[in-house]
Amino acid sequence: MVDTVSIDIVNFQQEMKRVEEEVKQMSNFEIDERIDYATDTLKVVTPVDTGRARRGWKNTKNYDGYGFTDGTIFNNVEYIDVLNNGHSRQAPRYFIEQVLIKIGVITP
Repeated sequence: MVDTVSIDIVNFQQEMKRVEEEVKQMSNFEIDERIDYATDTLKVVTPVDTGRARRGWKNTKNYDGYGFTDGTIFNNVEYIDVLNNGHSRQAPRYFIEQVLIKIGVITP
């Protein structure tokens, strides 16, 4: 004997729109969280002398009517590139790229 299951979806278009919005919200939250996590992780691994380079990590996140459009992680301290090139013994050379690759923000 074969059992069959039948499901009637009322207001199918409305339900699909609701699902689309839910997926969009979940993905926007994931991207938002990943940018914050990357920024926080870069703060932790940045070599410290005065703390200025560590405090320099910031991010911006932009949204439009459809959701997330882009984000940027930045550090405007003028010597962050010197630190990233291995000037400090506290962090390896290219520590910025290593962090971003490890947490999946960029790919090698």
